Amino acid sequence: MPSFFSASASLTAVLVGAGALTGCAGNGGPSGGTPSTRTFTTAVPAPVKEVGTVTWNIPAGEPPTLDPAQSAILSVSTVVSNVCEGLFTLGPGYEPEPALATSVEHPDPLTYKIALREGVKFWDGKAVTPEDVVYSVRRVLDPKLGSSWISWATNLRSIDVTGRSEVTIRLAKPDALVPNFFAMPAFYVVQKDFAEAAGRDFGSAEGGLMCTGPYKVANWTQAQHLTLTRNDGWWNTAARPKVENVRFTFITDPSAQAAALAGGEVDGQFIVPPSAYGRLEEKGHLLFGPSMSPTFLSVLNPQGPLGDPAIRQAFQAVIDYKGILGAVYKGTAQPLRALVPPEAWGYAKDLYQAEYDRLPEPAQDLARAAKLLGGSAKAKEKIVLAYTTAIDEENQTATAIADSATRAGLNVELKPLTAEQYGAVFTSPPARAGIDLFLSSGYLDFPEPLAYYQFFTTGSFYNFGGYSNKAYDAAITAAIAAEDPAARAREVAKAQTIMATDLVNIPIVTQSLNVYYARHLTGLVPRQTYVNTPWAASLGGE
Repeated sequence: MPSFFSASASLTAVLVGAGALTGCAGNGGPSGGTPSTRTFTTAVPAPVKEVGTVTWNIPAGEPPTLDPAQSAILSVSTVVSNVCEGLFTLGPGYEPEPALATSVEHPDPLTYKIALREGVKFWDGKAVTPEDVVYSVRRVLDPKLGSSWISWATNLRSIDVTGRSEVTIRLAKPDALVPNFFAMPAFYVVQKDFAEAAGRDFGSAEGGLMCTGPYKVANWTQAQHLTLTRNDGWWNTAARPKVENVRFTFITDPSAQAAALAGGEVDGQFIVPPSAYGRLEEKGHLLFGPSMSPTFLSVLNPQGPLGDPAIRQAFQAVIDYKGILGAVYKGTAQPLRALVPPEAWGYAKDLYQAEYDRLPEPAQDLARAAKLLGGSAKAKEKIVLAYTTAIDEENQTATAIADSATRAGLNVELKPLTAEQYGAVFTSPPARAGIDLFLSSGYLDFPEPLAYYQFFTTGSFYNFGGYSNKAYDAAITAAIAAEDPAARAREVAKAQTIMATDLVNIPIVTQSLNVYYARHLTGLVPRQTYVNTPWAASLGGE
């Protein structure tokens, strides 16, 4: 599902200062565009020493809640991924691995029988029951809760306890996406009695949380810090964390982040701003990896000037992609031909590559833009481009895009948003009023392009601009019903081409994932899975 508070989003030479931590693996995958010039790290030494406390910064700011049902923004998922667990988890290559469930049977296209792990306990020592599992899933499906994870259940018929350690899911019609969500917050298990007692305060600093993961919440002093402490009763004894406490800070200013990391006040951070790369490479381990994160422009107001296809095409043509890649992302991003990055091709990669290569490579073409604008009656109408000031790269990207568009003759007005205003755009129609284009970054939680493209079908929650194309809808519908990967990929690629032609959104780049941590630490490989797997459990001392 889309998770829009990512700063990778959201997201030059071999790494300096990483030493033995650097494991090389190609350069960013089969994008068909300019490759990242940073070497990707695929393996690091395992930790051997216990560490008392690690201080970790969340660049997106303080999480508004730790309710796993709301774990669809980066500030929440960075913490919750360490404290709550789903039925399955994701391995290094995004492959599903058993967690609170040990196996799943799929006897027919509409049925999933899930065998639960026995002996698992919540932090308070109470046993996890099938009733807790069913309650947790149904809780996410309550519209009053407002969880975006509700979207997985479009074709759900029922979920019930069907045995002492078994839960059965039945669908109304086949849905190839469903199994992916068993490792997502849609299936994170919380304690039924605790959640019901906490009510609306569940997940807040006052109401607390009750999960099963390797860490539990020790202290949350709002607007200052949040501390997790190791759960020594965690069922996965083979992966017992070596870090006893993880203390989260909420520094959002890029310069302040760099100063805190370089000075040692903070030990680590995901999504370090490019402006800090040079300073931090000499201090500790600055590592890069491929991501499933696109940065793109969404058309929010089809009744405005961007309702004219010529204006959308002209806007795409005025963007200085090469300039943005170099000046903003410092060689750690690739241009995108389509909304979903190549890293998210989890199957049928040859088919996706061939279809991706047929799409035009993004490049500035001012002559084409001028021709398109010359034939449009809406060329001089104002276009409001909104973006968040909380993410430095997006601040710079929006400014660069507006500058190029203005010089080409478009009437662009920038609308900077605070982090709070930015988040409201995804949940509140009034917050989107008056915005024509919206710059944002997101990420896919698992390598399935359909997971993103489904949200642009007619009437979808995330289809903010009201895009509607019958051929697109038909392709997505066919893909959802196709369990055969090649057949599904063909339909997804068809929808991708339709979207690229209609320009309901304008892809810009996919930024490499990065993580920085202090020299005395090891164990953490930069992988997109950190948003839904217990990444802190892999850290420890060298």
